[in-house]
Amino acid sequence: MKKKIGDILLQIIPVMIGVYLGFVITNWADANKRKKESAKMIENILSEIATNKQKIEAVAGYHVMVRDSSRHYAYAQSEIKKPTFFQGTRVLPLTSSAYNTGIQTGIINELPLDQIQVLNQLYTFQDGYNDYSNIMMSGLVSKRFSDKEEDIRDIAMYLSLTMTDVVFKERDLLREYEKVIANLAPKE
Repeated sequence: MKKKIGDILLQIIPVMIGVYLGFVITNWADANKRKKESAKMIENILSEIATNKQKIEAVAGYHVMVRDSSRHYAYAQSEIKKPTFFQGTRVLPLTSSAYNTGIQTGIINELPLDQIQVLNQLYTFQDGYNDYSNIMMSGLVSKRFSDKEEDIRDIAMYLSLTMTDVVFKERDLLREYEKVIANLAPKE
């Protein structure tokens, strides 16, 4: 009887070791896969951020000019005529598809908490910018576009106020982009 129990144990131990090693190898392979997916997600997010940053940098100077020029028209003491400086708001939507994909797939959970928090803050700012742009456009299209001085002043006042906020939001976003890039960029 003791011999049978000993034989059974000798047969079970190698099987248990084999199963254990199988779990270890599977876990190692899964961890490697998640690490590669996480690195690819960071690469995609950094690319998305670079694109969004370029969009803002391309229009930021124009927005400052519209803000300053519309202030002049809104508060001018003399008669004003239809301005020629305004060529649309040029507020472009900023994308967040790489970030949203990371959330939807759960890959973002592989990042350290401080990186997740920095990304959340950035994309919250970015969503606020996109939302504000939509609200601003809705308000602008409701204005009366005529050659009447009061309508021109009304539009100039509206642009003065809204472009002030756009300029602040763009400056904040550019700072946040730099912060995220510094936080996520691979350390060499």
